Amino acid sequence: MAHYARHTRCKSPTPGLVLCRKPDMTQTLFDKYGGVPAVTTIVRDFYKRVMRRPNLRRYFVNVSLEDLILHQIAFVSMAMGKTPHDYAGRSMKDAHRGIGITNASFDLAVELLSDALTAGGVEEADVSTIIATVNTLRHDIIER
Repeated sequence: MAHYARHTRCKSPTPGLVLCRKPDMTQTLFDKYGGVPAVTTIVRDFYKRVMRRPNLRRYFVNVSLEDLILHQIAFVSMAMGKTPHDYAGRSMKDAHRGIGITNASFDLAVELLSDALTAGGVEEADVSTIIATVNTLRHDIIER
């Protein structure tokens, strides 16, 4: 379960230490929705949706889906605010070079990610925030 607040010392009319709740203003969407377990569920759902679409499935011929899922978990985690300190993969541009992803395919993948996020319990405003982050990478992924 996500940690929404931290304990701090508060002034109290009675002697001694009193614990009170102070809002944690640094909570990320990654933390809010349960971290890696929640992201893993969302990403696996996303790829089930993707693989049901022949026009998207064609991009994954001869690709280890399990390896791809692991990379996508790292990516979605970062899009949800997790720090990328443990990411050691290729750049988005290098990872997608030569695949020939179109704007239409990118748009459909974004729509399916949005659907998977919503199905995973992510609030609409937070889905919009995550999708906005994903859309910043459009120019690195689209080739035609």
